Amino acid sequence: MAEFIQRALAGVSLDDPDSANDKRPDFLCLGGRLVIELKTLAEDGSDRMDNLTDELRQRDDWPMFLGSAPMQAFIQNTRDPEGVQRRVLERLGRGIINHLKKANRQLEAHSKTSSTKNLARMLLLVNENHEAYDPHTVSYILWHAIRQMKDATLRYEHVDLIVYITERHAQVREGRVAFPTIIIEGASCETDEWKGQFGGFFVARWARWNGHSLEAGADVSDFETIDHVPDQASRKDFWKLEYRRNPYLRGLTEAQLYDRFDEVTLINSLSFLKDCPIEIAADARTYGVHMFSDMMDEMAHRAIPVTRFPHKADRAIAAGHRLKLPTAVLRWIEQFERDIEARNNRRGD
Repeated sequence: MAEFIQRALAGVSLDDPDSANDKRPDFLCLGGRLVIELKTLAEDGSDRMDNLTDELRQRDDWPMFLGSAPMQAFIQNTRDPEGVQRRVLERLGRGIINHLKKANRQLEAHSKTSSTKNLARMLLLVNENHEAYDPHTVSYILWHAIRQMKDATLRYEHVDLIVYITERHAQVREGRVAFPTIIIEGASCETDEWKGQFGGFFVARWARWNGHSLEAGADVSDFETIDHVPDQASRKDFWKLEYRRNPYLRGLTEAQLYDRFDEVTLINSLSFLKDCPIEIAADARTYGVHMFSDMMDEMAHRAIPVTRFPHKADRAIAAGHRLKLPTAVLRWIEQFERDIEARNNRRGD
């Protein structure tokens, strides 16, 4: 990044090893008209999010998912999704806001000593390699932060605009991979419109530097995380990667997905229950586990907690009929479900 700034933007490094880092920004560019403070999101924020998740699990409305699920899936199934969302953004945003605070101090210090008064002050924020800092979340946090007021003054008044770059997130547009570069303009870009032009100029130079074309207007919520594919992966991880590449359950309605869930659950149950009148072959057992893994991924994608697909005797029997199981097996399933129902009734008494 430093080489790009120095060569494509005529950047001059202001770094002084004998001075404290928070006293000056990193680069003076374009003859002093653009000053850039470069910050990197090096920490993934996992500790902060793990602590918050432990707190949220104490809620009586915290949903249950099979396997892992994105945070948004949990949030959507609480009674107060907006309140929970605010807590998540506040916790995840701490690292981002810390960078903004430091950049504001450094850019302020430069403004006080610079002989160039008409200059644009930019925070360049780069995601090192972390999934959590998706374009939608980061742009939301920064857009609101840069407009915060304190004592009738903008809290971060010395930051005119922010450019956010991440190559851990992408989308496919007309068969080509597109990476997001987000521009967040502060209030000063509304009063001095010429400052905002530096954002577009920077992005255009960045695209040219990397040999990419530039397309505007993408929805920041449409970018997805790029998976890291290891040289060796467990069977479970391989299945998850395979399903992301081919989410064949995506076209089913929720009712159809519930039916498929019943069928997969039934096959897996028959594989492990004692005294089952049918022997499930080893390859069929593996296929059943594979299917259940895909089912968990699809339910997580749709934010469907397992409580929305409760086990019911009539549904299990219907699943057996759809699977065309032998009559003897269907009768055994019916008796098995009646026995479970009787035991549950006795506990209730």
